[in-house]
Amino acid sequence: MKDDAKWAIILLVGIITILALAFYFFLPLLDGIVMGIVFSYVAKPIKKRLEVKLGRTFASVIATLIIIVPIFFLMFYGLFQGINQAIYLLAHQKEMESNIVGMLKSAGVKEEYIRKIMEFIPSLIELIKSKFELSAFDVTRKFVMFIMNFVISAIVCYYALVDGENFIENTIRIIPEDRRDEFRKFVREIDETFLGLWFGNFVVAMLIGFASIPYFLLFNVPLTPLFSGLMFLAALIPIFAEWMVILPVAFYLATKSVTTAIWFLALGVIFLYVIPELIVRPYFVGYTSKIHPLVLMLAFIGGAVVGGVAGFFLAPMIAGLITAIYNYYTRQT
Repeated sequence: MKDDAKWAIILLVGIITILALAFYFFLPLLDGIVMGIVFSYVAKPIKKRLEVKLGRTFASVIATLIIIVPIFFLMFYGLFQGINQAIYLLAHQKEMESNIVGMLKSAGVKEEYIRKIMEFIPSLIELIKSKFELSAFDVTRKFVMFIMNFVISAIVCYYALVDGENFIENTIRIIPEDRRDEFRKFVREIDETFLGLWFGNFVVAMLIGFASIPYFLLFNVPLTPLFSGLMFLAALIPIFAEWMVILPVAFYLATKSVTTAIWFLALGVIFLYVIPELIVRPYFVGYTSKIHPLVLMLAFIGGAVVGGVAGFFLAPMIAGLITAIYNYYTRQT
C-alpha cells in the first residue's frame, strides 16, 4: 500500500508539473488559443449545417473561413486606414491646426485661450512622435504577437471543429464505464452553455454593427461600411471597443461642427455603447446561455479589466461552467 501511495503521489506531481510547463510555454499564445475556441463555437452551427453534405473536414474549413476571413479583413483594413489617417494628420499639421482654430472659434472660445491651446499643440505632436519612435520596437513586437495569435486562433478554430467531438469522446473513455453516460450528459450541458454564450455574443455584435449604419449615415460619416464593420468587430473582440471607433469619428466631426460632434458622441454612447453593453448583451446572451445577466455583465467587464483579451473570453466561460454545473445538478435533484 505504501508503494502504491508513493507511485500515486509521483504520478500526480508529474501530471501537475507537465500541465504547469505546458501552461508556461503556451501562455504567450493564450489569447489566440482562447479566441480560437470562441470562434469555433460561433462557427459550430455553420459547420453542423454543412457537415451532412460536405463531410466534417471540408465543413470545418468552410465554417472557419466564414468566421475568420471577414474579421481578418475588417481588422487589418481598419488598422491600415487608421495608420493612413494618422500619417495624413502628421503630414498636414498646419491644416489641422487651422481646422482646430476654426472649431474653437465657432464654439465661442476666447482668443487668448485659443492662442494658448495652439502653442501647446506642436509640443504635443512632437511628444507623440518621440514616444512612437522610442517604442517602435515594442510596438513591432506586440504587432507580431498579435498577428501570430490571430493566425493561431484560426488554426485552433479549425481543429476544435474537426477534432473537438472526437477528443471529448476519447476523454470520456477515461471515466469508469458506469459513469460515462452521466458524464457525457454533463459535458453536453457545458457545450450547450458555451454555444449559447458565444453565438449569442456574435449575434449581439452583428446587431450593433447593423444599428451603426443609419447612425453613421445620419451624420454623413465617410466610409460608413468600414466604420460599421469596425463597430461589429469592436463589439465582438475586446481588442477594440466601441468608444475607440466613436471617439475618433467624433473628433473628425468636431473639425466641421462642434454641435454635430456632441450629438454624434451623445447618441453613440447611449445607443451603441451603454444600452447594448449594459442591457442588451447581458440579457440576450444570458437568455441563450442560461447565465444570469448580472453575472454575465460582471464577467465580461471584470475579465477584460483583469486579463485583457484572454480574460474577456475566459471569465464568461468560467461563469458558464459554474452555471452549467448548477443547472445540471439542480435538474437531477
